[in-house]
Amino acid sequence: MIISRMIARRRIAAGVRPGWFAAWGPVMADAALLALCLVLIWPIFRSVSADLNFPVWASVLSLFLVGFIPIQGVLIMSSLWATKSRWSDEGNGNQDEPHDVT
Repeated sequence: MIISRMIARRRIAAGVRPGWFAAWGPVMADAALLALCLVLIWPIFRSVSADLNFPVWASVLSLFLVGFIPIQGVLIMSSLWATKSRWSDEGNGNQDEPHDVT
């Protein structure tokens, strides 16, 4: 998330509108790194939950808190920065003029 944010901010400041893959590539890289982290954490989580004899609800809650929420936060923030880097106000016309909706 930090790298994709840094790349997007640099592009926005330079006024460069990247292509689809250039904007969303860092988001895909973030998703791949998060999947790798989850794969690395999974055996540790399984051994701890087996040793402590977690009930099912505690296992689900801890997976939600340790896995789902951080992953969603990172991917949402990366997606927002990718969208910001591709946003263009050109073609929207003058925003100060009233528009006829009819």
